[in-house]
Amino acid sequence: MSCIDLHCRLGRRSVLALGLAAGIAAVAQPAPVGAAEGDWLKGQTVRLVVGYSPGGGYDSYARMLAPHFEKRTGATVIVENKPGGGGMTATNQLVRGKPDGLTMQVLNGESAIMWQLVQQTGVAYDMTKVSLLGRIQEEPHFMLVHPSLPDTLKEIVASGKKLKFTATRRIDNLGDYAAVMCEALKLNCQIITGYKGSKEAGLAVMNGEADALTISESSGFNYAQGGKTKIVATISHKRSELMPNMPTVYEMFNLTPDQKWWIDFRLGVKAIGRCIIGPPGIPADKLAYLQKVWKEVLTDPAVIAEGKKTRHELDYEAPDKMKGTVRDLLETLPADKLENVREVLGKKYAS
Repeated sequence: MSCIDLHCRLGRRSVLALGLAAGIAAVAQPAPVGAAEGDWLKGQTVRLVVGYSPGGGYDSYARMLAPHFEKRTGATVIVENKPGGGGMTATNQLVRGKPDGLTMQVLNGESAIMWQLVQQTGVAYDMTKVSLLGRIQEEPHFMLVHPSLPDTLKEIVASGKKLKFTATRRIDNLGDYAAVMCEALKLNCQIITGYKGSKEAGLAVMNGEADALTISESSGFNYAQGGKTKIVATISHKRSELMPNMPTVYEMFNLTPDQKWWIDFRLGVKAIGRCIIGPPGIPADKLAYLQKVWKEVLTDPAVIAEGKKTRHELDYEAPDKMKGTVRDLLETLPADKLENVREVLGKKYAS
């Protein structure tokens, strides 16, 4: 073997060895120093789905928050309205979508939980498996009545009068709250469903077609302006900032443990509130980044101040705490209580 041949062989071996070492080094190298955790979102188009028509509360929250998400991520956010099934259609579609972090939903978390609890026809999601990104708001509820009724809820209860409540469906944040109030306070009730939306349900009370409505704080406050309806109770553990002189149901009545259980149960669901979710299975690093960004947006004092100007209050809750609440509601409710809940919310008072 000539020296030249040996040199050539050694050269080839050296080149191969260097190439292999370089390949191993390339695999083992960490991300470039300049790379950021959210680079995967920059320049991407993100869809923020709303399960209702444009112009409603969920739609306006989405459009208020979208620019702030864009600013922090470099993504372009498109608010996409997918009405149907009271928001259920959009959620069913979301959970079947790609878990790439590019599609999220501003969700009525309360109804989503309640529908799953009572095994509502059409539910194709599992709230224990969706990717929770953060709560936007937890809002108290008011009970409103037609002006012809007594001024206080205690007087209304004592009168024994049959109350006709309005709702779009049995579980819609109107009908289910009404059912819980009827059960807890032993009211003589009928819940009339079929209204196209909360505005129509409110108008029915204003026009005297029905007696009462249980509705979110912001909407209820607006409906009570002008004297066409009046607020007779705050359904919450604490008084409303909009109506600080209106007592809560806990303050008005000496509730028995069973009565208190019903209101506590519904307010436990309320803790999920308006929230943001993604499909199940978003990779851990992407999920953590999305949760971080939404926390920054929803706790930013400037964004909170912007919301206050238009009565779009923000009340952030972390995904981990929300997850525990969801599991408690869907996995630990005793069988007898669950059966009772399904009877009261689904059948007992609804027409």
